[in-house]
Amino acid sequence: MVRWGVSLLIVGAVVVMAACISPYEDNLAKGKEWAKLGTYHGEQGYSEWSEQDLIRRGALSEIDYEKYRAGYLQGRFDYCRGKREINTVVNPAYPDDCNDKETRSALADRGY
Repeated sequence: MVRWGVSLLIVGAVVVMAACISPYEDNLAKGKEWAKLGTYHGEQGYSEWSEQDLIRRGALSEIDYEKYRAGYLQGRFDYCRGKREINTVVNPAYPDDCNDKETRSALADRGY
């Protein structure tokens, strides 16, 4: 009986963590504030959500995705500028997303 309870607890925790976003992110998504959500993700150094991620959270059009994307790019710019000013190294082997050449060319291809 105890093993079953522990297993159920572990499965429940995994499900909750997999679907977890912060209350702040949830409020922005529910309020359809896609640009603010993108800015928040960029400023925090988070990975960009895909269009499918946004659709799952209520985005209805490509325009919503573009708003998110524009906010994300602004937030990422601020995040990377701050990293250059602070110049903190936690792990030199960790990839520096702010110097990712592939990302820059991909952004240029999209017109940003």
